[in-house]
Order: sequence, then structure tokens, then C-alpha cells
Amino acid sequence: MMDRIAAVRNKLEEEIAKVRHEIEVELPKRIDEARSKGDLSENAEYHTAKEEQRYQSLRLLQLQHRHARLSGIDVNNVDPETVGLYSVVDLEEVENGKRYSYELVLPEEMDVGKGMISILSPIGQQLRGKKAGETTTMTTPARTFDVKIIAFTNILGDRFET
Repeated sequence: MMDRIAAVRNKLEEEIAKVRHEIEVELPKRIDEARSKGDLSENAEYHTAKEEQRYQSLRLLQLQHRHARLSGIDVNNVDPETVGLYSVVDLEEVENGKRYSYELVLPEEMDVGKGMISILSPIGQQLRGKKAGETTTMTTPARTFDVKIIAFTNILGDRFET
């Protein structure tokens, strides 16, 4: 699992480098070029480049924050008996018995088609900290329903069932 975290961390580092390059090299060129065209008050190119600079600066802060949070993950500090990051959770809807399974992953790894949902998503947050056998209410934009956690496999590979 640490390999997966390292891969996401590397991906974030690459994205941080690209955004830094944009902020430090590309955008200053665009701003200088737009500035050279005269009156800044009516210069759409200049205002667009400045807005992009603000956006990219905020994006850089967000990426750096996510990178720092990943660096702080220690699998030795997880509660192995509750659902958490990289848990594969088997659920059953209480009302109709429908069963499905999700893996709770980092937002950068999310792929709903493969059953990989972000641990930060509403469903991920509603499952986090739960134990096998617990019933919880799930709230999605479409509906609210109860599910029972039939079983889950934690980040360490341990399986817990009801």
C-alpha cells in the first residue's frame, strides 16, 4: 500500500513542478507581453493572465497541502478493525438486499467504474471508521438508504466479516 501512496505522491510532485513552471516562467512572460501592449485597464490579455496566475497560485497551495498530507500517512497508526484508506468494503442494502463492494482510495486514484471511490467522498466519509456488522445510513444526491457492512479487508490485508 505504501507503493500506491508513493505513486500518488510522485504524481502530485510532477503536477506541482508543472504548476510552478507555469507560475514562475510561462505566466510572467504572458503578463509582460500583455503589459507591453499599452493601457492595462482595457487589456483583456493582461487581466486573463493575472487571473490565471491567481488560479495557479491557489492550485499550487492545494497540491502542496495534499502532498504534505500524504507524507504524513503512517499505516502503522491505522485502526486495523475499522474501515479506512484502502479498505475494500462489502455492503448490503438493508431494504432490498442488493450487494456491492467499494475500495476506499485517495482522490487521485478514484475510478468509480472500477469500484474505487475516494475516501473523502460522501460515501467514503460515511464508511470510514465503521466495523464489520455495523449498519449505517448512506446519503447520496439521489437518495438516503441504510447499508450493512458485511465484511471489509483493511489496508494491512486483514479481513473482518459478520
